[in-house]
This record gives sequence, structure tokens and C-alpha cells, in this order.
Amino acid sequence: METVTYSRIGSLDIQLDLYIPHNLPLGRRPAIVHFHGGGMIGGSRKSLFFLQWLRDAALKHGILFISADHRLLIPSTAFDIIEDVKTLFTFLADPCFSRTHLPKGTSLDATRIAVSGESGGGYAARAAGIYAQPRPAAIFLQYAMGGQLLDDHWLAVKEGPLEPSVENITAEAFSELLTQPQEPISYDLIPSPGDKAPNGASRRCMLLLLWWETGELLDYILGAKISKSLRSILPNERADAVPAALRLAILQTQITSDFPPTFLYHGKDDTLILPAESELTYNQLRSLGIEAELHLLEGASHTLMDAHDPSRLTAGAEVLRGKAFEFLLSKLL
Repeated sequence: METVTYSRIGSLDIQLDLYIPHNLPLGRRPAIVHFHGGGMIGGSRKSLFFLQWLRDAALKHGILFISADHRLLIPSTAFDIIEDVKTLFTFLADPCFSRTHLPKGTSLDATRIAVSGESGGGYAARAAGIYAQPRPAAIFLQYAMGGQLLDDHWLAVKEGPLEPSVENITAEAFSELLTQPQEPISYDLIPSPGDKAPNGASRRCMLLLLWWETGELLDYILGAKISKSLRSILPNERADAVPAALRLAILQTQITSDFPPTFLYHGKDDTLILPAESELTYNQLRSLGIEAELHLLEGASHTLMDAHDPSRLTAGAEVLRGKAFEFLLSKLL
């Protein structure tokens, strides 16, 4: 594995980890680019706990695997994430990338890049399908965020916590994150829901639960105080009420007929990122005549873990992963 800086903004290096298969065949090779979870707020390219299977499957089939960072909410916005995604694809398509980082006689085929987005990384993956050049060959959305940012799940003010086991989710409890300068990229571990973030695990991700309660997530995504005004508008009228310049980051409003073929899966019992986010994207793609496949897994919560036993994957998750990878192979090989 090699760590590569693909963008430099001031003193900040934005990096990717490049995994090269053993005995990589000569010639132009496909790649899978993965964007990590963490609610767009935390996580990093090192957060591959749930995605080692995808990395290993890619390498086994002679496919380059790239896990990429992007800037995070606080202090950045979705516009920074979109810019990082665009910069990443420009960087990978430049012949200099292959000459510098791949074995002699091999190169990255920029027309055969699939993009994977897990949880919060679903936003960056969708952004790649809309804004990246060259356009990805396929998109893989896993219980992915960013499909429906204008519904009451994110905008309404709630009376209690999303997770009953999570206490003290208040602005005061997170004052050090909200009032003190934060790094644009975090390498802290991602805590589980209910975890009070021991042993250096990041509290940044817990802000997603706070903003779910307060209905303010969209304000941080767009970098503009807009959530309060949208709450009083009917859901089907909210997109038109968002100023055109800000609407560019409401990705559900930007999907067009050249969006790549897409495979989506989601747990039916996911209460963090609702399955409706995947369903909306799927329905949009199908209405535009774009190849898309959606699987909703019974008994699965977020990350496809068993809703009754979070220590294990839901029955059928392994089979579903296999179907997803076969879909990607059909677009890459």
C-alpha cells in the first residue's frame, strides 16, 4: 500500500491509499475508488473495517483499490467535498499518476473506475457520479447518505435522541467541536452508536446525532443557515426554495441521464440513514433509463449489521456483497 497526496490546499495534504494487486497484469487496469463512512463529519481513508471485503475482492481480480480522504464538515462544506472529488478524478486520469505510482508497463484506465460510497461516503460517491470527469463506470452505494437531504428525517426538530442508549447529545456537550477550530480531515477512530468515544475515538461523528435532533445538518452541509426556513415548506416544495447556487450540493436535484450504472443496498431497519434515501436514488435513476439495482435487506440495521444482534452481519449480507461485486465486475472487466 502506498499513500499518495492527490491535492494540496495551503498546508493541508489530502491523500489516498493505493493498493496494487500482486502480479498485476500489464496494460491498462481498472480501479475501485472508495469513500469512507462517518456521516460526512468523521472517518478517514483508513476506516475500512466494513470494507476490507471489497478491497480484497478487488485485488484478487487484478483491480486497483483506492481509498481516498476528502475534507469533512466543520470546518468544510459539501462544496469542498465536491471539489475534492473532482480533483481526485483529474489526478487519477493524468498519465503522471500511472507513471509515478504503478508498476512499469501498467496504467490506470480512467474510463474504468468504479466508485464505492459507504454511509456518509455515499455523498462523495454520488458527487462523483454527477461532477467527476471522467465519469465513473459504475457507482456502488452502501446504506448511503446524500440521497434525500430535504426530508423531515434531517430537517425536523426532534424531542429525543435517535438512539435511546445515547445520552447528553446537546450543543453544550460538543462545545469544543463547535466553537474551536477543527482540522479538515480526521484520523480518529469512528465510535459505535452509544459509545462515549473512549481511547481516542472521534466524537466528531456523534455530531450527526446532534444535528439529527436539532434538524441542522443541512446548514453544515451547505454552509448556510437554511434548515429553519425549509421546515415550514412542504417537502415536495423544498428543492425549489433552495437558492440555485446552494442547490448544486443537494445532489438529489442534480442527477441526470448520464449518471453511471448503480448498485444500491440498504438495511430495512436502518434508522440512521433511512432506506428511503436509496429508494429515491434508485427511482430517479430508473425514471431516467439508467441501469440500477436496489436491494433492501430484511432485519438489517446500519452497515448491514443484524438489528437484534449488532455484533454480527445480517443473514444474507454476504450474498448481497457478492452480487454487488459481480455488478462492478460487469462494468470494469
